[in-house]
Amino acid sequence: MNIPELGPLLGTLVEPPDHAGEAAALDPTRLAMVDAVFARAAQARRHLAQGEEEAARAALGGSAWLDVWDAASARSAATLIERTERRMREAAAFSRFPARRLATQLPSTEDRAVLTARLNAAGMGLEAAAPALDARGEEWDQAARRAAGELEQAWQRLIRAAEDEMSNWDRRIQDIESWRRPWLPLIVGGSLALGIGAWLGLVLGGYLPLPGLLRPLAEWIWSLPWP
Repeated sequence: MNIPELGPLLGTLVEPPDHAGEAAALDPTRLAMVDAVFARAAQARRHLAQGEEEAARAALGGSAWLDVWDAASARSAATLIERTERRMREAAAFSRFPARRLATQLPSTEDRAVLTARLNAAGMGLEAAAPALDARGEEWDQAARRAAGELEQAWQRLIRAAEDEMSNWDRRIQDIESWRRPWLPLIVGGSLALGIGAWLGLVLGGYLPLPGLLRPLAEWIWSLPWP
């Protein structure tokens, strides 16, 4: 069993190009994923140094790579959902979007499950490569090289999937931010209040008949020491 140097094999996972948006938001997850791979590799090397090849294979076998990927995709989904909720609440605060309507717009449990499943599916290539790491043979180092390459490609597919998913949420966020309170209730309410005020003024001024129910109020107003 020969463990290759994984850093160069992970490519852009170790040295990503300049980026923004979803890729930048998921940088902590990418770094945590790379750290987990390096930690597994270091553990495997320690076992090899002690002559424990079985333990070394288990530390960096197929299930180890898949565990790292599952954790990264789940964390990515949680990060994107949290970021989306924060942006939606900020947009709602800006436009004074009704709280009840906002509650129906926030990501649901189903939305979380769908996003998690889609991001995890980006690792299908890694899932196909993982069994070779558990096979007996002299090509283990080649299987590890392939797994590292598949992990890099899986992350690139995850970023693209995240950008596609977030573009849909971006439109919803823009709709919330551009929402304006309808004018019709204000116009109707204001007109009604103005009409009632004008009628009441004419009644108290003696220009219109005084309803019996308003007589105590009118007599009290008339009794005030007006100038």
